[in-house]
Amino acid sequence: MAEAESWRKEVYRPIYHVHKWWAQRLGSVFRAAIIAAASPKGSSVMDLFYQPLRLPGLVVFDPFMGSGTTVGEARKLGCTAIGRDINPVAYRATSVALGDVDRAEVDACFERIQATAGSEIDRLYTAADADGQPCRVLYYFWVKVLPCPCCTAPVDLFPSYIFASHASKSTHPDAQVVCPSCGALGVCRYDATSVACSCGEEFNPQLGPAKRRTAVCGTCGTEFAIAKVAGGADAPPTHRLYAKLVLRADGTKAYVRATRADRAAFDQTENRLAELGPFLPTTAIEDGENTRQIRNYGYRAWHQLFNARQLLALTTLAAAIRDLPPGSARDALAVLFSGVLEFNNMFASYKGEGTGAVRHMFSHHILKPERMPIEANPWGTPKSSGAFSTLYRTRLLRALDYRDAPFEVAVRRDRGRRRGVRVHGLSGPMRCKPLGRYPDGGLGHGSVYLSCGDSGRTDLPDRSVDLVVTDPPFFDNVHYSELADFFYAWQQRYFSKPTAAGETTRRPEEVQDVDAGRFSEKLGRVFCECGRVLRDSGLLVFSYHHSKESGWLALAEAIHGANFVVTQCWPVKSEMSVAAPKRQASQPIDVDILVVCRKRDALLPSQRARTPAEALAASGRAATVQVGRFNSVGRRLSQGDVRVVVASQLLAALSAGREAKRMLEDMRGALGAMQHISQDCWESQTEACSDETDSPASGTLALFGD
Repeated sequence: MAEAESWRKEVYRPIYHVHKWWAQRLGSVFRAAIIAAASPKGSSVMDLFYQPLRLPGLVVFDPFMGSGTTVGEARKLGCTAIGRDINPVAYRATSVALGDVDRAEVDACFERIQATAGSEIDRLYTAADADGQPCRVLYYFWVKVLPCPCCTAPVDLFPSYIFASHASKSTHPDAQVVCPSCGALGVCRYDATSVACSCGEEFNPQLGPAKRRTAVCGTCGTEFAIAKVAGGADAPPTHRLYAKLVLRADGTKAYVRATRADRAAFDQTENRLAELGPFLPTTAIEDGENTRQIRNYGYRAWHQLFNARQLLALTTLAAAIRDLPPGSARDALAVLFSGVLEFNNMFASYKGEGTGAVRHMFSHHILKPERMPIEANPWGTPKSSGAFSTLYRTRLLRALDYRDAPFEVAVRRDRGRRRGVRVHGLSGPMRCKPLGRYPDGGLGHGSVYLSCGDSGRTDLPDRSVDLVVTDPPFFDNVHYSELADFFYAWQQRYFSKPTAAGETTRRPEEVQDVDAGRFSEKLGRVFCECGRVLRDSGLLVFSYHHSKESGWLALAEAIHGANFVVTQCWPVKSEMSVAAPKRQASQPIDVDILVVCRKRDALLPSQRARTPAEALAASGRAATVQVGRFNSVGRRLSQGDVRVVVASQLLAALSAGREAKRMLEDMRGALGAMQHISQDCWESQTEACSDETDSPASGTLALFGD
């Protein structure tokens, strides 16, 4: 079920995907967790999942709200939902997604913008096709250029001269290629190793001047380090326009070589931008773990991630939204505009035909300089990808429809294959007016309270929450605030009050750090606050995974330092299996662990602490059972997955009956000794895993086990 959702998250849970947020977890998993936590031991969560449940007496809190998954799923179940996040970009997006936005008002505002800004932007993306006929431009194709450090000749950073191909290469083998000599466009097989151009040039289209880290000058033959040359400049690399994809009047598309007129038109937009002098997101890019790479390429301010035509189009659109009457409709369109930015910059690239054409800039979860960027039409056409007009329909309106009539995903067998289908009528409308402050008389049943700030300090009363369900940040990888500043630079310029503090979303209290000790300390502060506001009988449930021992030790220290004890760990489906970071990993982690905790003082004092040897043996047995359950439904787990499952079982096995200091000592020793258990568990997986395997009749997710 979670796998089906992961492939079409923006369709099956659109309300959480109006705006970009990182490491978004699956709504079906969090719905199941809330149901499981509220159900008596022995209940079948899968049976209850598809019932029209209402849990009006349950107060659910998410201290790392992000895109609002926990809050939204709690709202659908009739719970009282509380969400808090330290990042204003996340807070703004969730407030709009769950807020009281009127569909008719949004439509009226969109039509007003379409008649003004939409028309202006459309004129910026009008050109001529190969026959000289006027047409609309879908995408411009650019290549990064660096000067050769030896002869100063410009070097195009083409890793390949094939710049467009089809997602299904077996049925559509033709690809678009550009000649390195004359710049003419042609067609070849996607795997061709020799192409002859009409100019007489013969070349291997698979081999461009740019390799992984170096490039070769075609003039003098010098091979040089790309990062060294780019980092030695005072400004970002330049770009050269070489092709465009146009939409003809008859509705057909064509790849066309960029002309002198195209370059002159771009020069005119540069002049126009300078004349108008609009508000640009000139906020400085601060040094950080996820910004250092682009700073090393000479990028120093956020507006440098866009070319002049993009800046002219986007500032025109932002100003038109800003000038709308204040209200929820304007707020919704402002959030949509911010979300559109990830597709319309010089870090986006081309995925090709047969799929959404624009690969957004955060497909790798980092700011990766793109050597062959694509410039999309920010307003868009009926055949555009990543444009304001298209995402208005596929993101914002789809989210508003889901908010008014939410549904769940079920998996059905159709001609021997599984497919996701929608199950309606299980939840009432999600639309609400989120509270902006905690009321003096307490929260009413079914209300939603959202706030922006440090979750280590909240205004919630003691023991006022029944259940904490959350997904903490990943401590040493994706630094949310550093990436969110890309959006915040625009939001501050156009959609915030003049008194809004700061030009960055970075905060010292943010639970994000490359140092495991500092991460544990910050996470522990939030868990301590969760312990304060959580009733003595309540549960703390959160998702987590990590490939390193330091990640599990940091987590254990945060949990036990906050006076919680791990009572159970359950592996569940994580992000989409084909996400770029997973494809590139040798042992990708495709599962999250739902870690279930209780207050230490609420547990029986007679709990016996297992010895490290007993804990290792118990974790091996439990992990084998849990991995086998994945195998039984056709999923063979990677070695990385199995290590995560075994580590989580160690965390649970060592948690009971131990004080924090002893637990960490035993955990450190056990993690070092678990390699052979993980290897045995991985090798013993069912070899005959198949997608045709039926789900087991049993398999209740019982979070109340010891």
